[in-house]
Amino acid sequence: MNVYEATQQRLKLLFSEFDNVYVSFSGGKDSGVLLNLCIDYIREHYPGKKLPVFHMDYEAQYKMTTDYVNQTL
Repeated sequence: MNVYEATQQRLKLLFSEFDNVYVSFSGGKDSGVLLNLCIDYIREHYPGKKLPVFHMDYEAQYKMTTDYVNQTL
């Protein structure tokens, strides 16, 4: 099993076992990938379901990171 397949299995478990799944999005590459994987997963398996996203503004981020977060959200 590759990393993508393992991620899909974990997302299946999370979204089937929990009514509310939130994604913490920092604006970094790792949380960006996770957010997009979750969005793709719910679009395929739970169309119409909302995906709550948590972002904390540290007020010390690079402007480009803040712009990316705002554009993504």
